[in-house]
Amino acid sequence: MDRIKKYQDAIIDLLQQYQQAGSQDETFLITDREHNHFQVMSAGWQDEDSFTMGILLHFQIKPDNKIWILANWTEDDVAQALVNRGIPKSDIVLGFHPKYVRQYSGYAVA
Repeated sequence: MDRIKKYQDAIIDLLQQYQQAGSQDETFLITDREHNHFQVMSAGWQDEDSFTMGILLHFQIKPDNKIWILANWTEDDVAQALVNRGIPKSDIVLGFHPKYVRQYSGYAVA
């Protein structure tokens, strides 16, 4: 199987769990295989006057075939969840951390 397709499938499989788990808000899974961006977003009403929308998770597969985790607003270790799906740590970048911190993460720096 092509590595990009394997990575896309692993990311989508993971994000589908978050979309299905949802919350009281509406949860959306957004996939763009052509440009390699994958997100879970939530939207809903806090009260009768306040509508909220936000990204829970955002992944990107960069041209060097590394998966960048650009946003993780969950308490879960989604990088480890990707490792559990067969993605090597050397192909995962915690992009939401500054570059000088990534070297201590056990994952790729860039």
